Amino acid sequence: MVMFESRNENIAERIYQDNISDIVRHMIANGIQTACQVSRNILTDASAMGIPRSKAFNTACNLTFLINSTMTKAIDENNLAKLTYDEQRTGHGRPIVHYMSGKVVFHIKKERSAEKLPHGAKYRREETKKNEQILLLDEPQEEVRANMVVTFNHKNFQVQYIQIGMIDPEYQTWLGRWPLLSYIQPENVERMRKEYGEPLEEQARELIRKDFRLEMRR
Repeated sequence: MVMFESRNENIAERIYQDNISDIVRHMIANGIQTACQVSRNILTDASAMGIPRSKAFNTACNLTFLINSTMTKAIDENNLAKLTYDEQRTGHGRPIVHYMSGKVVFHIKKERSAEKLPHGAKYRREETKKNEQILLLDEPQEEVRANMVVTFNHKNFQVQYIQIGMIDPEYQTWLGRWPLLSYIQPENVERMRKEYGEPLEEQARELIRKDFRLEMRR
């Protein structure tokens, strides 16, 4: 059993090294850091300070949207990482943005603990199950990509960890987790914040001002 697990872990490591380049690692880390910086700016802005709890709640709910908006804009305008993306519905809730890098597909999920598997939603379990074929064949095929997930957490929008990992097909354990926090580039984060984040900040502030006025009328 240990040998089997070790074999799968080695395959996962090879898939990560072959398909998630340094440029992709930087883009993921910078995108999440930029979105958290934008969120922090929104939270500390003087607008609607009369309802700070509502403001913090709304900002936290919009974080995934901010991350994906930042990432997709960066891909559209300057895709040195050779990333592609698409948006898929899962049957309920918000659509999921998937990113493709080589023979890997991944999405981004906030998770409190780096060690814990993300919530086993039906679509996530179905995607992870596809890794079974890849592990049998030793490598991804053109028609079947390896499924990974980027998880991260923050405290008051200060990033605590970022990682990308591959989960075993039975959704029991990580086959591999690779930290990405060290791939944040402060100068690129600031550039991305100015180019992509400032318009999103203003949109969010306007929504907060509207929410504040509605609450005051009640």
